[in-house]
Amino acid sequence: MLTNISSDILKETLESIEEPIIVISWNKKILYENPAAKELQLKIGKKHYYDLIHYPFSIDRVLKKSSVKGIFREIGKYKFLMDVYPFTDEGITLLIRDVTRFIELEESSKIEGTIVTISKLLSRIFHDMKGPIGGIKGSAQLLLEDPTDKELITDILYEIKRLENIVSEITTITKPIQLYKEIVNIHYLLDDIVLSFKKQYKNIEFIRLYDPSIPDIPVDVDYIRRVFVNIIRNAVEAVNEKGKIWIYTGISWDKVYSPKGDKIFIRIKDSGKGVPKDIQNKLFLPFVSTKKGGMGIGLASSYKIVKEHGGILRYIGNSTFEILLPYREEKR
Repeated sequence: MLTNISSDILKETLESIEEPIIVISWNKKILYENPAAKELQLKIGKKHYYDLIHYPFSIDRVLKKSSVKGIFREIGKYKFLMDVYPFTDEGITLLIRDVTRFIELEESSKIEGTIVTISKLLSRIFHDMKGPIGGIKGSAQLLLEDPTDKELITDILYEIKRLENIVSEITTITKPIQLYKEIVNIHYLLDDIVLSFKKQYKNIEFIRLYDPSIPDIPVDVDYIRRVFVNIIRNAVEAVNEKGKIWIYTGISWDKVYSPKGDKIFIRIKDSGKGVPKDIQNKLFLPFVSTKKGGMGIGLASSYKIVKEHGGILRYIGNSTFEILLPYREEKR
């Protein structure tokens, strides 16, 4: 029985609690067990029970007579959380919670969530692949009728390139990337990309507001080109292929990301409605997209590429994406 406690009300209260409560002396002698504690011993066996209730004595803070909450202990197939409180100078009081079922449900939920996520991803990938594959199939069938038709061969190669781009974007997200940097003039790269878009989209006005004083910077041209293409393509889609796209450059003096003025900024703004507020904080997560049926991998891969360059990619509001890139090679 509990020593120095004479209150029958307290005893009745302890014994009505459904969680195991145990009082143990410093020499590991059990001074009190409520009925729930005795049931626990029957449930897990005497050996496991004593392993469990003696475990707190291996913790320094407990030995210094301090309260410790949330001690996790796995015994056999069971999982427990324990709260430990000093009991006068005689020992400690243990409150034990069996969290086995809770953890099993949580793990099951995570597995189900992963399966759902993977299923959605595969569905989107196959949906996006359906177009190129259908184009290749149709062109190949026509090519059987006229093997000399070079336009059909060009169409097939174009669709294969689209498939390669899908696979490349997914690979960028899921695997480490190796950068091969060279010093480039970022304006030349942007002009080349804009020229390509202007040929495709006659109803879009591209407005370039460059700072001619910014220095050349060390980048992997292929990867950074992909970032610019992804963001400009998103801007084109945001204005439904008819509107304005502004591209600004300059030295960044952002107080957080470039307080020393050691990064350049590239801002790409469109005349569309902007990104909805409810997804702005998860915009760069894989498989989050503002477009109906979109895979949501373009911005995720772009974010990773910019980060690998030691830079920042972010949405700053007002239909504007900002890329910050260091103009000196940094030790990382």
